[in-house]
Amino acid sequence: MLRVNIKRLAMESLFNHFRYFGFIIIISLGLAQDDSTAIVTPGILKSQEAETVTISASVKLIDVRPTAYRLSLYPRSHPTESFIQKLYFPGEPIQIILPANILNSDSLGNIAKLEPLGDAYDVQYRMFNADVGEIALSTFNILPPADILKLTVLNERTDEPIPNCNIVVSQEGLIFTNITADTSGYARVRIPINRNNEIPVLLTIDSRDLFPIWRAKINVPIGISEKTVNISPIKLQRGETVYYVTDDLSPFRKSPENGAAILFLLNKGDHVAISKTAGDRLFGRVRVFIDRQNKYQSVNGWILRQHIIIGK
Repeated sequence: MLRVNIKRLAMESLFNHFRYFGFIIIISLGLAQDDSTAIVTPGILKSQEAETVTISASVKLIDVRPTAYRLSLYPRSHPTESFIQKLYFPGEPIQIILPANILNSDSLGNIAKLEPLGDAYDVQYRMFNADVGEIALSTFNILPPADILKLTVLNERTDEPIPNCNIVVSQEGLIFTNITADTSGYARVRIPINRNNEIPVLLTIDSRDLFPIWRAKINVPIGISEKTVNISPIKLQRGETVYYVTDDLSPFRKSPENGAAILFLLNKGDHVAISKTAGDRLFGRVRVFIDRQNKYQSVNGWILRQHIIIGK
């Protein structure tokens, strides 16, 4: 009887030992599941951080004082779905930080739109690629509000464009615009809206010796308009040859004598149709723009040989 009791006590002790050991294992597993740093598989899990991109812009003010700027970023394919839009004040750095992976991965697939506020300034756009780190947009030039004249310059005889013309717009001696047309004879001419709208502006086109300098007074409509200018060379008469004026303020005289009255002064690039010579003096005619009548007129006179060269 005593042997049976001892055996039973030994069995109970062994059972309690295993039950306690099992309890410890269950508690340990439960704690391990609650611990996010527990290692359940070989290797180390590292936290991942999203890459960012910093998009920055700069502005250059040209005779203007905007009150603020609104910068918008959006994919080129979905212009109504902007990534972000933010307002900046003058002197404040224009900078936006975004997750790099939200940008459109297409080539030049993203657009930055800058809206200067405070007047009727032009809205400007810049396209850029997706990237990480930093993207610096090209400078935004803020110009005074202006009407736009889309100007095309053509050869009147051939109807072909005259490339790289120099175009000047002025009013009563004040120059508003001085730009160069592209190789297709096209230029987007800005004319400030604060001009005197009661009088026309003077449009001057220098084709760089290809043709005589062209001038005309024009009225510029409000907003955006288009104009085509056809330029032709001087129509030569029998015995005439075209010469180019080489110096500004070259005297064009009434007669060949020393001290003869000066009809007017020619500028570099003006064309003279020469018909006869007398020593170092040449007689010919020039096509002159009559400002008051807004038209051209041929005027005959004399010019020194030192001021002109024969045309090509």
